[in-house]
Amino acid sequence: MPRLVDLLSAPGLDALRPLAGPLDATEITGIRLEPRADGLAAVPAGTVAVLLAPVPDHLLDVAVRDAAAAGAAALVLRGGEQVAGDIAVQALAERGRIAVLTTDGDLAALVVAVDRAVAGDSADALARIGAAARELASAAGDPERAAAIAARLLGTPVERRAAGPGEEGASAAGPDGEVRLAAAAQPGHPGTAIRSVLALAALTAAGGGHGDVPVRSRGHLLAELLVAPQDQTARLAARGRTIGLPVDGRHIALRIEAAALPAADRYRLLDTVLPRTLTDVRQHADGHVPDGVHWNAALVDDALVLLGTWPTDPGAPGRRKALALARRAVDRLRRLHPEADLRGGVGAPHRGPLGIRTSAREARAALLKPATADTAPVTAHDAAGLDRMLLEWYASDTAREAVDELLAPVSELGPARADPLLRTLQAYLDHNNSPARAAEELHLHRNAVGARIRRITDLTGADLTDPETRLALQLACRARLSAPPGPA
Repeated sequence: MPRLVDLLSAPGLDALRPLAGPLDATEITGIRLEPRADGLAAVPAGTVAVLLAPVPDHLLDVAVRDAAAAGAAALVLRGGEQVAGDIAVQALAERGRIAVLTTDGDLAALVVAVDRAVAGDSADALARIGAAARELASAAGDPERAAAIAARLLGTPVERRAAGPGEEGASAAGPDGEVRLAAAAQPGHPGTAIRSVLALAALTAAGGGHGDVPVRSRGHLLAELLVAPQDQTARLAARGRTIGLPVDGRHIALRIEAAALPAADRYRLLDTVLPRTLTDVRQHADGHVPDGVHWNAALVDDALVLLGTWPTDPGAPGRRKALALARRAVDRLRRLHPEADLRGGVGAPHRGPLGIRTSAREARAALLKPATADTAPVTAHDAAGLDRMLLEWYASDTAREAVDELLAPVSELGPARADPLLRTLQAYLDHNNSPARAAEELHLHRNAVGARIRRITDLTGADLTDPETRLALQLACRARLSAPPGPA
């Protein structure tokens, strides 16, 4: 029987997003739709339990505990993003060895996809072959990437070499020589899927050298533009215009350090996680994402650079969307690969071909800023030097005393409880008292943001509708959270 980590790459399960708990603890025996949370205690062992009714925040831990006690492999919540900020639920899921996921997709399609993947029948084989036919086009002429996509879709390692005893193999002749791919043989329908997908992957990898596929060409050219000497920028920009790379707009670069991930997982990030994340940002972000924004991605020095291009100056809303996308992507990767120290950096907007390189350099420099404990480790380039000015101001005794006095009721809770409250307050004030935008930045449910803000106002007695109070608290939070640890 497969485990959840094997199913997440199966066709039709792209809408599932992990939130908490291990993905490889229990073999999956089937899927069950539960109308109410009180039925979770009776689900069969190994079940993927999909809860149809929403669960109030204060009952989430009960639902997870009941599902874990029944031996369920996973609990799927509808709109369950608040789990990501619930430390108690996170701990329960780890201790109970149960995965907690969320989905906004079609439940009927989810049931069919899980049943198909668990059965491993002809329908599952056809679904994997069909997915390979759609996805492998982006890897034309790139054997490493083609092998990584094939491995992900098959749920088994695929290597670039001739097949040995007990293995399936495929080969195809290309302009750079013969491409050979091999994977472990399996009986029945899974074996049919392996043979077919290997053949598609070998043909795609070998044939891409005869002519560029636009998506692949843009990604490769973007990577070349970022690493080539500056005197080649004009030549590469001219090539970019001919294949649809919008080099003349205004660009914001996102850089995600992924050296700790295996090559197959870096390609998975490029092919699956980031496109899905971008779709989520367009659908769920607070505010409209303009249709004229173009996104292109490239692997550079074991890091992934995602470039957003606006036809005009994106302004503050565009910068917020880019930062939200980076945080969502890194947060998902951290849940899939908790052992990897993944970091993200965001550059400021810059115009033209040289602006691509400038924003990418700033994104890399932003990675040198210290990570925070309360949010995903994604940092933005400090274009205005605000952090530096605040730190210089905060270095004075008078400023420190004023900040300490203002934040004393919160600070008295201790760092473990005070820091999350202060980061929430800063995000809330940075976004004009908007719980929705603060929740998006912190990757929390807006109800959690509202509860924290009420806790802060109860402690401090601050009137957050007063402009002077808001400004004082905003400066105090930024200075306190930006300051290095230790004495002044």
